Amino acid sequence: MELFEEMRQKFTPDSVVYYTLISGLSQAGRMNDACSIVEEMKTIGLSLYVKCYNILINGFCKKKMTEKAIELLMEMEAAQIKPDAVTYNTLIAFFSQVGYFSVAHRLLKKMLKDGLKPTVVTFGALIRAYCSVGDLEKAMKIFRDMNSSSVVPPNTIIYNTLIDSLCKTENSLCKTKNVEDALSLLDDMEVKHVRPSTNTFNSLFKGLQEMNQLDKAFELMDRMTAQACNPDYITMESALADLEIYQTRHGVSGPAQFADIECSQGREMQDKPAYQVLGKLS
Repeated sequence: MELFEEMRQKFTPDSVVYYTLISGLSQAGRMNDACSIVEEMKTIGLSLYVKCYNILINGFCKKKMTEKAIELLMEMEAAQIKPDAVTYNTLIAFFSQVGYFSVAHRLLKKMLKDGLKPTVVTFGALIRAYCSVGDLEKAMKIFRDMNSSSVVPPNTIIYNTLIDSLCKTENSLCKTKNVEDALSLLDDMEVKHVRPSTNTFNSLFKGLQEMNQLDKAFELMDRMTAQACNPDYITMESALADLEIYQTRHGVSGPAQFADIECSQGREMQDKPAYQVLGKLS
């Protein structure tokens, strides 16, 4: 703020300078100061555009100041400034995150009414929030709605969110079905040409391990190799645990695909404990 005051003594700041200051203050959580700068802009006759409102709304959402965020949306409408996708995505993500799903869905309807198309970010925020509270049924419904429309197809992040949540289910009665559903999502990714990531496979390994479905876990290792998806330290730890269980159960070594992968790719995993023990087991 001191630098801004010095600048103002030498020349009249333009909108770019004001917007930069508002953005910096909002990121620092100084929303009162940011709003003061906005009022100053209004006083000297500088126009406020949607970008400025988006900065403020995002700042208030981060501070969990719900009423202020909604007030700004109403102020935009009163000033005939149309909210854009960023405006709605920020608000939908915030209200979903804090559990106000009814408000989030009303905002989604309003977004559509305003002629804006939801993006993968819009649906991703809702799916992630429903998964965080354990409501997989509603998360999957949104996912199916996305799949029914080719306009906004799910991406790797959305698949990973669902797969990870399905594999983390605490209810043992639902666990087997959910892990199977997670594997079906991996199949769906292949059909839709959505590239899985290392996190995709790590979540599935964890789910299969907890269900003691080691044969499927080893098959998944081969599938990971076929997808040219590089394992990381978490993958190696999971493989190690599976191999130890396999050896205890059968009295012989199990598959050791990851050791071969890492050696052939020349990756520096040899100093990791998991890699060292994995080599001994194989």
